[in-house]
Amino acid sequence: MVVGHQTGFNMFPLSGFYHFGLVVSDFDGALDELSSNLGIEWANVTEFEIVCEQPNGIVTADMKVVYSTTGPPHYEIIRVAPGTVWGQADLGIHHLGFWTKNLQEDHARLTNSGYMWESTYYNPDTDGPFGFTYHTLRNTGLRIELVDIARKPAFDNWMAGGDFPSAMEPGGMES
Repeated sequence: MVVGHQTGFNMFPLSGFYHFGLVVSDFDGALDELSSNLGIEWANVTEFEIVCEQPNGIVTADMKVVYSTTGPPHYEIIRVAPGTVWGQADLGIHHLGFWTKNLQEDHARLTNSGYMWESTYYNPDTDGPFGFTYHTLRNTGLRIELVDIARKPAFDNWMAGGDFPSAMEPGGMES
């Protein structure tokens, strides 16, 4: 018997697991360490500003991000960005990332179940999450990132040597 397990009930799309994220203070050191110890290869490193909506308001983060081309699951390395969901570094796994076919519904289900919502792209033209959303599970503190499956073609292009798939740029939310 598995305690707390409900047959047929999925709070988030486990079949869509594709990455785990690490937030680090020494970005280049983390890449070197993982490459030399695990043989991981990386997509193009990207740096950009992202405007996010969080419970504490609208925040702008100076981001530096890369994914491993090795995977799935992929490694996502993010340079620490104070004042955001990526504000604490070097704590091990920061989040698990899942593709979702319906970001709005999955976000609502998690939020309505009491899981703490933490961040999404800020898009003044939408009501609710856009592109991705982070939630923290109540009892374990496990953070999950739900990513709109519409971003997958642009993500696959990045893995093949293209540019970072920002949902806020043309082509970032292709279907």
